[in-house]
Amino acid sequence: METRKGFPSLIVLIACLSALWINSARAQVLIQSDTHDLQNVFSQPLRESIDEYARMVLENALSSEQTELLPMSDEEQASPRLYLNLIRTADNEREYYWISPLFAFECGETVPCTPNAGNQLKEVAVSYIAIDKNSTSFQFAERVSEKISEYKNSEGFHLLANNVKSTLSVSFSEIELAYGLLSLVGQLDADASNLWVIADVVPLFSEKGERGKLKGIAADLVNSVLKEISSPQDILSAPWKRIAKEAMSKSNVLVFAVIRTEERDDVFHWITPVSRNLHGLFGINKPHFESFDDVPRTFRVGTLLEDYRYNVALENGFKVSAYDSWNELVEALFNNEIDTIFGSQGAIDFGCNPNEFKCETITLSSKYDISTAYLALSKKDTCVLVLEKLKLAAADVKMSDEFNERLSSWSDMVSQEYGIAHHTEHGVVHLWNPN
Repeated sequence: METRKGFPSLIVLIACLSALWINSARAQVLIQSDTHDLQNVFSQPLRESIDEYARMVLENALSSEQTELLPMSDEEQASPRLYLNLIRTADNEREYYWISPLFAFECGETVPCTPNAGNQLKEVAVSYIAIDKNSTSFQFAERVSEKISEYKNSEGFHLLANNVKSTLSVSFSEIELAYGLLSLVGQLDADASNLWVIADVVPLFSEKGERGKLKGIAADLVNSVLKEISSPQDILSAPWKRIAKEAMSKSNVLVFAVIRTEERDDVFHWITPVSRNLHGLFGINKPHFESFDDVPRTFRVGTLLEDYRYNVALENGFKVSAYDSWNELVEALFNNEIDTIFGSQGAIDFGCNPNEFKCETITLSSKYDISTAYLALSKKDTCVLVLEKLKLAAADVKMSDEFNERLSSWSDMVSQEYGIAHHTEHGVVHLWNPN
């Protein structure tokens, strides 16, 4: 990767893969501090202060996550790599997962500007906690983002940030703490009053109720987030194709629930996960295969029409049949027209009528992947601080007793009335059994 010039390069290299993080093993986080590139913005004592501040934000946010912060030498290499005080620019936008902002300050010849940074009078640079974007770092980055958003809602964070604000105020009289960052250029604008909120209709998550209003656990989450930022409004519904079109062409489009993919990173800012779904091959009395590649290509695979899994199955050499609905797929499975359904546990549960079939006999034969559906915000000309405002609000809602009681009641209803396999973690619905 090309080295950065003329802006901060306080580098933190992570000496464990994301798998260690997920399995809660003790992760060694190796820190290399290099703030000399900020000499045109901060004096040496102030650079030391922001260095320590950035380190403490990370350390405190991850205090319950089995991590150990250690110094490292310049020669050490590890993946994924995490950076503190990395300036977000148009040139490096696609290279990183932008976890959380730290500082905003004037940009110029030596410090590049951050697009859509929320200041109407002057351009500013925003420094971030960021993680290299690659195939091994996604889950790690997602969890770090969640933990830092949670921490930034805490009394401890505000105490820490206000102490640093007091130190910096001697040199920066306009300093403000807002949206989880310290702005050295005064007030920043994160106006969310013109959000356009639109959802894809999904049973139990966001479905039409009385008078056309959306109901369901995802709609409840979004309504709570909008209330948190003092911007309550009606949620519109539309087919996915229209949602995608609007998000690509307009700013401030708040949508849910959108499956996160690498291709969609150019279109959406990702606010918070709503649900996760395990995708794979499901059959009756079929052996379990550890890898998707191990499944015999003689298996007849059924998918939905115009579903991405149809092409995946074809590309993997299976004989594929497509059906109009999950109900038809389940019927085809029991009629021995196909050997497996390429779908998700949630789809199988929705499509199988227990009064007609022995639904419990359909089991996972091979896992393909896990997809995550998000509350997301259109990227086009949208202020990055509106994203932060929404992320902090979502984290606060998910930690609230009110939302968790609502989620628990919803979960009980889904189990009792629909028999859908699922569990919840950190305010996210996982559509499969935990065991």
